[in-house]
Amino acid sequence: MAIQVCVRCGEKTAKMEACGYCSRMLCRNCVKSCRKPSRTERLCICKDCWSKMATRKKYKAVEKKVEEEFEPRDFGRPRGRRRF
Repeated sequence: MAIQVCVRCGEKTAKMEACGYCSRMLCRNCVKSCRKPSRTERLCICKDCWSKMATRKKYKAVEKKVEEEFEPRDFGRPRGRRRF
């Protein structure tokens, strides 16, 4: 990993995140919030985009993607206290 400079604050850091709305490379201090809508996707929003209400609504509207519905498993025994 190379040391890079944050576009927003100018801090030098090795861990950079890309904002999903303005696509700037930011340090951890400039990232307001991150979300994982799926296992492979990570969505971050910077503090500047968080202050704009339109981009904040887009960020909050993103929901988790579930490929298939989960069915509860039935083990065939009654629930309650176990007796030996």
